[in-house]
Amino acid sequence: MKLNLELLKRNIKQAGIWLLRKDAYIFLLFVGLVTLFWWGRSMTTQREIHLTVPITYTNIPYEAILDTPLEKQISVTIRDNGRILRKLKQEIPNLTIDLGNQFDEIDGSIHLSADILRPKIQDIFPGSTKIQRIYPEVIETHYHIQSSKYVPIALRATWSLAKQYQLASSPIIEPKQICIFGDKELLNTIDSLYTDSIYIEDINGEYQEELSLVLPQGIRTNTPKVSVTLFGEQFTDKTFVLPIQVQNVPQNETLHVFPQEVSVIVRVGISHFNSVKSSDFQAICTYPTTNQNTLPIQIIHQSPYVTLMRTNIREVEYIIEQKP
Repeated sequence: MKLNLELLKRNIKQAGIWLLRKDAYIFLLFVGLVTLFWWGRSMTTQREIHLTVPITYTNIPYEAILDTPLEKQISVTIRDNGRILRKLKQEIPNLTIDLGNQFDEIDGSIHLSADILRPKIQDIFPGSTKIQRIYPEVIETHYHIQSSKYVPIALRATWSLAKQYQLASSPIIEPKQICIFGDKELLNTIDSLYTDSIYIEDINGEYQEELSLVLPQGIRTNTPKVSVTLFGEQFTDKTFVLPIQVQNVPQNETLHVFPQEVSVIVRVGISHFNSVKSSDFQAICTYPTTNQNTLPIQIIHQSPYVTLMRTNIREVEYIIEQKP
């Protein structure tokens, strides 16, 4: 009898625990349903929030100097359902304003009224979003235009070449000239801009580098760097035999030189070896203006691809004859 009584107590206790657990489950389910209902209602209910929207301005002429900076952000009060507002708070859109046609040349001002700003702001939000208020309602400043001029770029560079190499051409600078901005009086003192100094060692092929420009104080440019390219190539020697020409000979005289030809040895890059011809060179002597026994020889060449090395003779003897 005692055993049955203890068994009965144990069963009643377990039944009570089960009922308590069941009530807890029901309570938690109720809380969850209420929360879900509240969240769903909040996502569809119309509400207002305030956002600080960053602003990016485009198409500002480089020569235009703003007297005061333009607003970098604008405060916007918007109205929409909770779901959209929640997404907008997580990813605030950026407002881009094109200033290309906003410069008033008469009074030198930029004036963005609410009538201009509101449509641009509305465009960055969903169609269902209503713009309630913006602050500031007007964005404005004044500006002035700086003078400008184009100047060539001067390279400050020294270099050494690998053995049996020479430059295939003069250094190439891109761009060759740039536009600078500043007060007119200051611009009048500037004829060129220099690059930073650089030393290039043992060039044996193509070398390219971006170099900053040295800007005088008060000078601005939208091209602060230039590209510099040098080409090193192997060279070889080439020999030409040229007839010696005499210039400035009076019409009633004939001048004979001895010898009548000169051998010229030049250094030429391999890539231009076949293109360099004897017609690119001239051996010139000038009619003497004093009583001298010999005439010096001057070698003139038009080819940019060669370096004059040496000649077999530097001067010639001559005889002057009177024409009959």
